[in-house]
Amino acid sequence: MTEQKPYVPAADFVRAVTVVSVVGVHATWYMAAGGQWLVSGAALALLHYSRESFMTLTGFVLTYSLFGRPVRWFSVLKKRYRLVLFPYLIWTAVYMLAFTPYRPVGAFALRYGRNLLTGGGWFHLYYLLITMQFYVMLPFFLRLMRIAQTRPRVVAWAAILFEVALTTYDQYGLSHHPKGINAYTGVEVWSYAAYFILGGIGALYWPVLRAWLRQRLTLIILVTAGAAFVMLAVFVLQVKIYGELWRADAVIQPLMVFWSLSVVLLLTALGIRYEDVSTYAGRRWQPIKWIAHVSFGIYLIHPLFLQVWCNVVARLGWTQPSYVLDGVTVVLLVVVCGMVSQLLSWTPQGAWLIGRGGVPPAKDGLGVWRGGRLGAMNWIWVRPRGKSPR
Repeated sequence: MTEQKPYVPAADFVRAVTVVSVVGVHATWYMAAGGQWLVSGAALALLHYSRESFMTLTGFVLTYSLFGRPVRWFSVLKKRYRLVLFPYLIWTAVYMLAFTPYRPVGAFALRYGRNLLTGGGWFHLYYLLITMQFYVMLPFFLRLMRIAQTRPRVVAWAAILFEVALTTYDQYGLSHHPKGINAYTGVEVWSYAAYFILGGIGALYWPVLRAWLRQRLTLIILVTAGAAFVMLAVFVLQVKIYGELWRADAVIQPLMVFWSLSVVLLLTALGIRYEDVSTYAGRRWQPIKWIAHVSFGIYLIHPLFLQVWCNVVARLGWTQPSYVLDGVTVVLLVVVCGMVSQLLSWTPQGAWLIGRGGVPPAKDGLGVWRGGRLGAMNWIWVRPRGKSPR
């Protein structure tokens, strides 16, 4: 029997911060009319690391959970696709009906099928499409991890060089020419190959990586600060050269490779500190634990609530752009969408909608509702006292 690997609370920290950053990207984009101001464009350029962070985390989690043990591929893929495919089918239809309705049923069905193939149902659904593509490649990916187990540096640098070449071509080459090899860059799994691979290598060497990161937090902070400075400098330079903010803050560009990896390393190092504090205190910090638990639901739902909130803001005539309003929007969306996701996870339909479902809330002796074994909503209603059992 293969020994079960210990849980990694640092992954919760990375997941929670990343999904909040995703909400921050979309809130800034909406509230600043597509990032049409220099400061908002710069903020988007920095926050765009979140896409790559999710890919890295996906590679880490799947390698950590599957590598080195017998895998029944039919069962694994059936479970994985059940958690992603049905939410993808449902939310593609929901967003199409909400924002781009079609009166003829035939026209809707045709566009629906096209959107399923391209992730075009709404701007954030590409991630689910990429995830499902990655599941197809998963057996081959784990074979690559066998090579990475013996030659991690070779595989890592090859992946980074490939990513830099691809993003350089996309940013400064033909730029989504209909007949170019990058016509669908951003919605194809190979667009993020380096992040999946580096996440997998991190999982292979997690004990070593964790020890290294634990000792070098200060260095990683300095490296990330330097990367941010370079990122912003190149952003301003591209604005002056091209005169287009959308190109300067693009997600797929070569400098984003180094910026994203530096931020992911920083978040992982901070996540390790979070692990250490959690171990010392005897429990994980409930907000991080909760956001990580409902992160997929927040991701799926938040654009719907963001559009409603923007309509409210417009009717109230609040000043644009307002960075305070951006911050309020992020907090509001995370809390509201998280609570909706938690409620959905308590229903049998939750598995179809957000990949989690059928876990009814349990009521403790204090009359506080707790979400199954995680007790994820507890931090909203009551602050736990004392140390919980380990």
